[in-house]
Amino acid sequence: MRKYEDIVNVAVVNFRQVWGSTESNLARIKGFTKQAAKRGADIIVFPEMALTGYDNETDVPYAYKMQLRDAQTTDGDAIAEISAVTKMYGVYAVFGMAERDKEKNDVVYNSVAVCGPKGFIGTYRKLHPALEEQCWCTRGDEPFMFDTQWGPVAVGICYDSYNFHELARYYAAAGARLYLNPTAVGGGPFFDWKEYYMTGLKQIVNSAEIFVASSNLTGFAKVDEEAGGSNDNQKSHGTRFGGGSIILGPGVGDKIHIYAGDVDSEEEKVFMETIDLSLATRRNFKVDSITGRPDYRPDLYIKLNQKLLETEFWKQFKE
Repeated sequence: MRKYEDIVNVAVVNFRQVWGSTESNLARIKGFTKQAAKRGADIIVFPEMALTGYDNETDVPYAYKMQLRDAQTTDGDAIAEISAVTKMYGVYAVFGMAERDKEKNDVVYNSVAVCGPKGFIGTYRKLHPALEEQCWCTRGDEPFMFDTQWGPVAVGICYDSYNFHELARYYAAAGARLYLNPTAVGGGPFFDWKEYYMTGLKQIVNSAEIFVASSNLTGFAKVDEEAGGSNDNQKSHGTRFGGGSIILGPGVGDKIHIYAGDVDSEEEKVFMETIDLSLATRRNFKVDSITGRPDYRPDLYIKLNQKLLETEFWKQFKE
């Protein structure tokens, strides 16, 4: 069995997207990647849809939505330019983008691209698009891990992480000790996004016993620059993203420990920490000393889900 390194420097970025401006966002993703690498980061995580901006235009037809207009294939300029940076500095950079299907020009995914020391590695396509994302993106259907000297590193996006912990448990069972969560969360007075966010991330640590590195957008979705708008005045509108990028994982004993970041921080900022992945014990997925088998039971879960798919409600959604 391959022996992986345990000690890794991980950076997460509170990133201020400029809605509909790939050029500006790409330049700043590259800049943050370079500077984080110079500070010693091995893996740098950017938010969901960092390349283009997140918010959906509710009154714009599908074919004219910004995400359709600005989507790129995996052989596009953005991935090529970021890959050049990661190769130069020998690091991994993970960032959200609208990915256009190479075979079907009108199919777009809410994706995360992964670039590394040898260039482009692949993309993860969000399995569970949330709310108005479904107005422009197609659901993905495959998990995604990428191999590193620290072992397989797993990727999920936002809603995948908070509401569907099956994904993180799958990754842990498959050997991942680090789960990356590019996200785009925020909210107003009727949605306690911080509670939603932290409860979801802590549950991954609790149930999968792995580390989580979460990177969130910050600031308003849109800024009316022609009217003199900024992220601090009434000319800003759309979702107000919360920042709060954070790295958390197993601590001493059964404690869930926050290693870097601050759920209350809205400033555009890089948070970085050196973590010890040997603390990611993944106990539920290893052979139990008493029973001689893991506590996790994928064979049982297959049976349960097969039963669901035969019920009147679920069989209509079988793919």
